[in-house]
Parts: sequence; structure tokens; C-alpha cells
Amino acid sequence: MTEQLSFLPEPEFCPLLPPHGSLAEQALFDLLARDWTTPEWDRAGNGWRLAAAVKDLDYLGWEPISIRVPHAGCKRPIARYSLSAKAKQAAAAALRGGDHA
Repeated sequence: MTEQLSFLPEPEFCPLLPPHGSLAEQALFDLLARDWTTPEWDRAGNGWRLAAAVKDLDYLGWEPISIRVPHAGCKRPIARYSLSAKAKQAAAAALRGGDHA
């Protein structure tokens, strides 16, 4: 069955913009600029709920990327979040076009 799926065209990438004023909107803007960990985002004054905002972006179709990185003072790695090039391009186009709801 996997072989058959490879012949299907890839679905179009068309994520929805998060609600205006939401943490997900702030996370989208911030992830357009750079990758973030929760401690970095918290120190920037955005709070400690980056993972929740990133999950909201995932629900909206942004397909955020999460990799585990070591962090001082933590025994286990923490997540560093980013957006793919196609997500950054789609966000820039949507924001330029004034499609933001």
C-alpha cells in the first residue's frame, strides 16, 4: 500500500492563520524570526506556554518542527521549535496579503 501512496500527489500546504491576539499568533510571528525553546520564549516575556502555542499551530496545519536539545539544569533534553521553509514562506505570503483574520 505504501508504494501506491507514493503515486498520489502531495496534499497542498495551506495552513490557517491563528486568531488575532492569541499565543499561537505570537508564536507564529516569533518562529518566523528564529527557533525558540520555552525558556528563551519565557525570558522574552511571552510566558512559559510555548508548547501549547506550537500545538495550536500544528492543529492549524503549520507543521511546526520540534527537536530535542540539551539544556543546562535539566536532566532531559527540551524541545527547540521551528518552522519549515514552506511554512515560513506561506506565513510571509499570508501576512503580506492581509489575509490575517
